[in-house]
Amino acid sequence: MAATSNRSGVANLTIEARRVESACVVEVAGELDLSSAPALCARLEQELATGVVVDLSGLEFCDSTGLRALAGAAEEARIRLARLVFVAPSQPGAARAFETAGASEFLPLVDDLPAGLGLVTS
Repeated sequence: MAATSNRSGVANLTIEARRVESACVVEVAGELDLSSAPALCARLEQELATGVVVDLSGLEFCDSTGLRALAGAAEEARIRLARLVFVAPSQPGAARAFETAGASEFLPLVDDLPAGLGLVTS
């Protein structure tokens, strides 16, 4: 398992990308909202050429703008025929937002990183 890292952050959002096998793992922590969603979208746009697992387990807050950004990334991946999955948030605030919005209906969600890697590297 080879890993490389690239870290960037905007306000209260941390985005860290690393390679695991043939996939890119993008770890997102903090708050995904109007001010930080564009940075995440830009990062995902760079990585869609490979299989991508977006690990949202460290996400503490997500508003409707953040959810729309994730839905847009999922749609872009479908258009490009790229493999993209999201690890569901485990922090109570973000998890509640995903549950309330019915995110599992419009996002390819998995429970953990190994499950996500299994889907994008197979």
